[in-house]
Amino acid sequence: MQRRKSSVGSTFYTLSTGKELNLGLDADEDDEAVSLGSLFAPERKEEDPNHVYGYWHLLPDLLLETVFTYLTIRERYYASQVCRSWYDAFNFPRVWYTFTLYDGLLTKRKFNYYAGWEKLVDSVRVSIFLTKRGGFIRSLIFQPMDNLYNLYEFLNLSHYMRNNMPGVLDKVHTLRFRFACQLGQRSEELVFGTGGQTLRMLKKIMGMLPDLKTLELRDLLLEGKEGLQLLDEVCVVCCETLRTLILINITKMAHTLLHPGTFVNLTTLVISPQNIGEDLLELIGTSKLRNMHILQNKYTENGRAVNYKHWRKCRANNPRLRVHLSTEGSSKQELYWQQRAPVKSIVYDSPYSRITTTQMLQVVEYYRGDLEMFAYKKLPRFYMPRSFHDRVDSSLLLLARQCPYLHTLVVRERISTSTVLLLAHTAKNLHLFHVRRNAVILRMDWPPHPDWSPEFYEWLRVNARSYDTVEREVAQILGYRWQLMTDKQFKLIQLDPETPLYVGS
Repeated sequence: MQRRKSSVGSTFYTLSTGKELNLGLDADEDDEAVSLGSLFAPERKEEDPNHVYGYWHLLPDLLLETVFTYLTIRERYYASQVCRSWYDAFNFPRVWYTFTLYDGLLTKRKFNYYAGWEKLVDSVRVSIFLTKRGGFIRSLIFQPMDNLYNLYEFLNLSHYMRNNMPGVLDKVHTLRFRFACQLGQRSEELVFGTGGQTLRMLKKIMGMLPDLKTLELRDLLLEGKEGLQLLDEVCVVCCETLRTLILINITKMAHTLLHPGTFVNLTTLVISPQNIGEDLLELIGTSKLRNMHILQNKYTENGRAVNYKHWRKCRANNPRLRVHLSTEGSSKQELYWQQRAPVKSIVYDSPYSRITTTQMLQVVEYYRGDLEMFAYKKLPRFYMPRSFHDRVDSSLLLLARQCPYLHTLVVRERISTSTVLLLAHTAKNLHLFHVRRNAVILRMDWPPHPDWSPEFYEWLRVNARSYDTVEREVAQILGYRWQLMTDKQFKLIQLDPETPLYVGS
């Protein structure tokens, strides 16, 4: 299969048969070029008995099924016209397990007197799709949509089809919904939440999925009463089935959500700091919850830190609870520290967050006996000093000394080669140690310490002279091949704070 560009910018794939397959990637393609019915149930063409085929039709069904899951609906339709085996792959149920709704999907161009031509949801197209493929869907994902009318219409039609057509959305076990609370990237100050009819229809959809195991709701930014009643229907229908619940910025202001404590088999909870409180911790203490992520992003405001007495009671009632503090996106806020909580990981997934001495002192004071992971992800977007007294070397070494259970450390800020050696030597249980090579400078800038022997100081001074010796010594300490990471490698770091390294933790 060879790829080439046409004169109009379409992407074609030339098969061994000599045919060209247009994957429909033109920006201005007319949606009516393909009939509504054939888009979701294409007709199988008559085969030419004298035609000589290549070997693309001999691909295993499992491979074809996986490839088709990455294609859009229109691309799947065009691919189904290649040969019989590709046509059969179009109808594999697993191809339709995940459905993602976004702006422009299942729409038709209509003229509005005030706004001109618009792409609005086509009720006929949505009905045909849900009738023919709705029974296969397992994961229903709503991406942020600027056209709120299309979002409401799809929810309304889905609710109608679910009530009147047996089997439609009957097997959905994952629902992910993210509201576009910031319309347009240029207006940084225009942020608002959902509500009204859209919220009412979303609640009806959630209340009609009895097999729901994963529910994710992001950036709704509701007012107090609406947020407190958001999961009423879900609690009734999915009280025993729900396993993972993600509630990010459900309300604008600080309001304690009690619904997460009512799901008896819930194992993972991701929640914003403005939606936790003493009452929720009391419910969590008597539940089976294993991992509680307290996550912040740039829309998080009015967060709260629960009193340490309530955390102490919660961890006594639920000793297997693991709390994870994290930020994501372009957030510049500091974490809301939960004093004495069983915090196992602290992850900053933001390019603007930076290590400070005050921050490290708080981490050591509150979580020295619990912390297992400390990480800064994404490449930094701030100035990093070169002077030893202005850098974070001393703060990182304090963390390594005071947190005996630390097994994962990700460093992206500027440190010296001698500091890299000291961190690997000091953190006795360190297992994963990720350091950016571009942030490490060749320097031995640590003065002699009273606890260091002359032999140790000489070892530190000699091996800090080159990157190769640093990598060799750290690899010997950790017990596996270790190297400083390039920026490309650093951006691909994947962490799993939910899996404990130590048995019983």
